[in-house]
Amino acid sequence: MSSSDDTMDPRAGMAVDQEIASLLFAIEQEKVPDRLTKLAIELQNALVEKRRREVKN
Repeated sequence: MSSSDDTMDPRAGMAVDQEIASLLFAIEQEKVPDRLTKLAIELQNALVEKRRREVKN
């Protein structure tokens, strides 16, 4: 049995992909406040550090 839904209309899948692409494009066009960018970088660094600690154990 396939992990994908074999009954899904391929056109519906393409419409969903197109909607996702459109939403991603709109998000990319939004201005991001500097504070949010800084917090995202801090979160990314914290996640990397957590992974490093987990690998050592």
